[in-house]
Amino acid sequence: MLFGRERHNPRVLKPQRMSYSDLHYILRLSRGDLSLRPIFIVASVELGNTTTKAILTATDLKSGKTYVLNKTVKMTREAKAQEGVFCQTVHAVELSERSIAELVCHTLEECARSVGISVADIHFVVRSTGVTACFSTVKEVEGVIQALAKGCMLAGVPPRKMISPMTIENIPAELRAFSRMDKTYFDGAVAGNIPPSGEPIVGNEMEGELVTAGLKEAAKWVGVDYRNPVLSLDFGTTLAGRITDDELPYAHVIGSFCGLAGAIPDALVSKVVDENFPTMLDFQRKAGGAGARFGRRRVKEKVVKEYVEEIFNHLVVEKVKGRTRMGGVPVNIDAARKNNVVLIGVDAGVNRSELPKIAEIGEEIARSEGMHCLNAVADELSACLVERLVEIAREEGLLMRNTKIGITGRAGITGRKPFLTLEKLSALFGRKMDDEVVFADDGLARGAAVLGRCMHQFGTPENPIGGVQGGGCVMGKRLKLQRKEK
Repeated sequence: MLFGRERHNPRVLKPQRMSYSDLHYILRLSRGDLSLRPIFIVASVELGNTTTKAILTATDLKSGKTYVLNKTVKMTREAKAQEGVFCQTVHAVELSERSIAELVCHTLEECARSVGISVADIHFVVRSTGVTACFSTVKEVEGVIQALAKGCMLAGVPPRKMISPMTIENIPAELRAFSRMDKTYFDGAVAGNIPPSGEPIVGNEMEGELVTAGLKEAAKWVGVDYRNPVLSLDFGTTLAGRITDDELPYAHVIGSFCGLAGAIPDALVSKVVDENFPTMLDFQRKAGGAGARFGRRRVKEKVVKEYVEEIFNHLVVEKVKGRTRMGGVPVNIDAARKNNVVLIGVDAGVNRSELPKIAEIGEEIARSEGMHCLNAVADELSACLVERLVEIAREEGLLMRNTKIGITGRAGITGRKPFLTLEKLSALFGRKMDDEVVFADDGLARGAAVLGRCMHQFGTPENPIGGVQGGGCVMGKRLKLQRKEK
């Protein structure tokens, strides 16, 4: 399948892993000196519906650039609980506080060990979850966050490394010189965005905040000024993301995304993968060498688009109204209305009711067209979802003239999805969008590093993440605002 491939050059960031000692060497060499560099190490611990990850990042506090040191990924189904169940994933894997904590502990320990450091060397840990499938209220997410904290503590992370430091003395001595905590304080704004006030709007609210911040940092590596206003999309198993305006010193969230993302292609291959709780990751992994051959075999564009259209007949992509859940994710329409936030969601029927129908379509594709066609359908489906979500945002008046678009997550950046997405967005806006769209791996982990910097006031005025496109550092405006609020 070559359609959409040759006419576009997507800005995709896929970082290479490196050891902590190698990073020190690279930074010294690039600056021509042998002094120790101020490196801020953050662990992002993510409990997802499909995978559980520990990702270690190291931020050079002089340049503001974040390097991914290591990523350890486990399948969340490994934490399937026998007793004490209090939540479940979109794939119906039942979890308990103990099973979550043990999986998180082992994952974090392995991640640190593999990169050549100990858990004690980590400066800060950020916990997040997309597991919201069985929750009846947004508040129940707190139970998972507490289980994540327990797992981190089992691995040796003290509680003080999981909360914002209260004073400069709470910051590691070797990093204090780079903190501006003596001038300003953490007021909840992350990468120049102020979150909605009051109750959370969606169950995975924090994911939307982190991926937006992470995409802002990632964009610096590919030469795109991805500062406000922006539209961010995280295509993990569930959908997360935000749309911001261009207010100063802090932009407001004017749009939010929720519902299903990777769970849809997971359902597509669920009847052709011999695995408990099957996912697209299992399909690609078990194909092995065959998976590479799938990518080179030609498929008919017309056939692929017909199957995608059939799948879309079972999907709901719309502005969320009159619901308490979207794709199993709890939503709070009243909170969205109070904050003037437009909520846009994706579902399969009503709370995933049509996923079995999509599984049958996947089985038909494999039988009639061959297994290789499933990858092509998944790529086209993802691009069509991005197109429709952005189109709704435009129809709702949420996009400004210079709104940049950022995409992360396994169901949004793998395979030929970036090429196809650029093709569709370029057609939608009537101009080539290659320089206005960023694709990044590990967006959430990069966002965790940015959140840690914001909490510690590790700003880089010469290379800001906050503010608006083409503008400078907003420190002066922040100080003025905070003095007024005191």
